[in-house]
Amino acid sequence: MRTVRFPKTAQEGFRQCAELSETANRWVLESIRKRNPGASEEAIERARQLLSARFSAAESRHVKRWKKERERYFRG
Repeated sequence: MRTVRFPKTAQEGFRQCAELSETANRWVLESIRKRNPGASEEAIERARQLLSARFSAAESRHVKRWKKERERYFRG
């Protein structure tokens, strides 16, 4: 992956974000394929969806915990 500099415009920033997201998705799929050699595309897609769901659930738990901590320290 090439070096990414800070974008000068919103359009450039959006393009960089899309490019980085596409790269990350490609890496995730490559990783799943390496761990499951010979798996069908359907099985790989199912594994990607499960991984995405796990990340989403973990983020949800993190946000819930963060809100509790925020209320504890920054009552106002």
